[in-house]
Order: sequence, then structure tokens, then C-alpha cells
Amino acid sequence: MYVLDENVSAKEYIIQAFIKLLESKAFEEISVKEIVNKAGISRSTFYIHFQDKYELMDFIRVTITSKFLAFYENVPTEGITTSTLRKVTTLEICQHIYEYRYYYQHEFKNPVYVQYLSNALAEKLGKVYGDNSYGIFASYGSIGYLAHWVRGKFSISPEEAAEELEKISVTDWSVLRY
Repeated sequence: MYVLDENVSAKEYIIQAFIKLLESKAFEEISVKEIVNKAGISRSTFYIHFQDKYELMDFIRVTITSKFLAFYENVPTEGITTSTLRKVTTLEICQHIYEYRYYYQHEFKNPVYVQYLSNALAEKLGKVYGDNSYGIFASYGSIGYLAHWVRGKFSISPEEAAEELEKISVTDWSVLRY
């Protein structure tokens, strides 16, 4: 149960409690009763904000996925090198994934979500790079790497994961010999 803070809304407590419950339980095993107990709110307060746990999950999915994709919107182009921008963005993404790790541990088990996120990222990267094919390649590789990192229970830090992902993104695949 959380210590209530007047600056945090009941809706935020519900979301935080639910994500924390995902750490130890599968979505199917979590009940509204557990969510409200963890959040320290009443059931009626829960139902003011969400019809059920499925609506809650949909809301969280949209919110967190939007935050993830927002890293590729309104990218500053003045006064920053491409290399620096790529490093900063990659680190921010890995920190985001780690911050919402229990959510991503749940969602990256779902191939439909992985496909959706890969497609959405491919569209963003296609615009960033001005090349749809490269956007698709970079997206599926990035999501694949991030899913592997999540499934591996974050065996390396977000900073190390960002460094590895960034290194892969600048590899000149045409010079590699197999």
C-alpha cells in the first residue's frame, strides 16, 4: 500500500499499484481487489477511473507506448550532432524501458504487442531516417534487442544496454564477413 500524497491522483496510485503487481503476478491473476488494496483506495474510487482491469491495462498500454514512441517525435536538429542525439535518445529509451520494466516484462511476452510496437517504431524511424526500409530494419532490430534485454531480466544496466544498442545501430553491415 502506498502512503497517500495529495499531489498524486488516485488514478496514478491505481496505475502504480497495478504495474507493481505485474512484478510478481501475471495479468490474469491480478484482481481489482488486489489493485485497490495495493493502491490504498476504495473499489468505488477504482471504478470512477476504470471499468475493470482490462480498461486499466488498455489505458496503461496506450500511455506507456505513447511515451516510448514520443522519443522519436520533435527530435531537435539544431546544435546537436546526430551521434550525440542517437546516444541520448537510446539512453532515454533504455531508462524508460527499465522504469516501466514490470509492464514491459508482461507485454514483451505478447507477440501481438511486440509486432505492434515494432510496426509503430518502424513508421517513426522511417520518417527520422527518410528511408522506410531502414526504418523497418532498425525498428525490428531495436525492439528485438530490447525484448531480449527485458526477457533476460535486465542482466545489464540501462546505460550498458543503451551503449550496446547504439553500437549495433552504427554498425556498417556491408563490411562484415561471415
